[in-house]
Amino acid sequence: MGGYAWDNSELSPDLWLWFACLRSGRAEVFRFAETMTRHTGEVDVHHLGERAGPGTRHGVQHYADSAKQQRIASTTYRRHYYFLTGDERVGDLMHANVDCDETFLVLDPIRKIRTEPCTPDRHALSIGFGTDWSGLASAWLTGWERKGPKREKARARVLSTLETIAAQPNGFVQGSGLYDLGTGRFAVASEPVVSVSHLSAVFGLNELCAELIDLVDMPAFEEAYLDYCRYFNATKAQQKERYDPDFGSLLLFQGHSRLDAYAAVRTGDEALARRAWEKFYDRDGSKESQPWVTEKLTGPVTLVPGGEAGWVSTNDTALYGWPPSRTWRCWGTGCRGPWPKGRGPRSVRPADPLAGGHGGPGTCRAYRGAWAPP
Repeated sequence: MGGYAWDNSELSPDLWLWFACLRSGRAEVFRFAETMTRHTGEVDVHHLGERAGPGTRHGVQHYADSAKQQRIASTTYRRHYYFLTGDERVGDLMHANVDCDETFLVLDPIRKIRTEPCTPDRHALSIGFGTDWSGLASAWLTGWERKGPKREKARARVLSTLETIAAQPNGFVQGSGLYDLGTGRFAVASEPVVSVSHLSAVFGLNELCAELIDLVDMPAFEEAYLDYCRYFNATKAQQKERYDPDFGSLLLFQGHSRLDAYAAVRTGDEALARRAWEKFYDRDGSKESQPWVTEKLTGPVTLVPGGEAGWVSTNDTALYGWPPSRTWRCWGTGCRGPWPKGRGPRSVRPADPLAGGHGGPGTCRAYRGAWAPP
């Protein structure tokens, strides 16, 4: 059973830490993020053999479990450290990821839950548009921008997958596609499918797509991604009206508030801006009703006396710590509300980045400060 050891980049705590570091400039946050980058990049990712590339998502011991997935090896989690320091070892790890699509020939990441027979086909590999593609595309983008020896392959893979995801009947909502290793393209499905997971966008997909949309002039891809952003947190009736059927049972609405915020900023849609704040404040995850306190621990329950917030989960903290950096941008672009229950950027005050990033434990017993970003 997983979940009782180091958080192996599950739900992107790496991104929370790096964004907290960049926003605060604090050395201790940098060291925390650096440690996370080195740990997960070295001992939670396979480096040799036919299974080189994917990482171990829930293993209590290093390389331990059978969940070998691209999401943990994602270059998205290494880029900040590399571009801040020029660290050559991390650069090598990112370069090795350029060929990770080949690993899908020998390792089906969802083999334990797949119900239909699946024989790997070099010209028709099943690859998801969320956690699989985002990990692959982050490596291709980085290989392209670093101008390494596989730059042309990386560039071609970025452009071909953007084009063929956008061409799917339901875009990102299609969920997955059949990928051709020879051409680097997804086959365009003949029929629309609705396949949406609460995990698809919480392993760096949003940050990757935002960067790709800025870098590559491909309106069809932007629209496909914006549509996913618009409808993940929409009502079931809205989802059904647009896609039929709806998206089913979903989770992690607070973490997905940044998708609402991103779409609001790109489109100027005030309704999406309002929904971003509503989902961030009141839907799930770390809410105002949480205790927001630490408990002093001594004696036999701990080797080192100190304080601990036992109610905190790394998953919720990762997804709580960085959506505000998106929602605050709604304020700066004119998408200002009306805010839920009278709240908004001026009712949020900053916090210790290590305690939740924005309005974290000890500072947001209620979101009633007078601070707002300039």
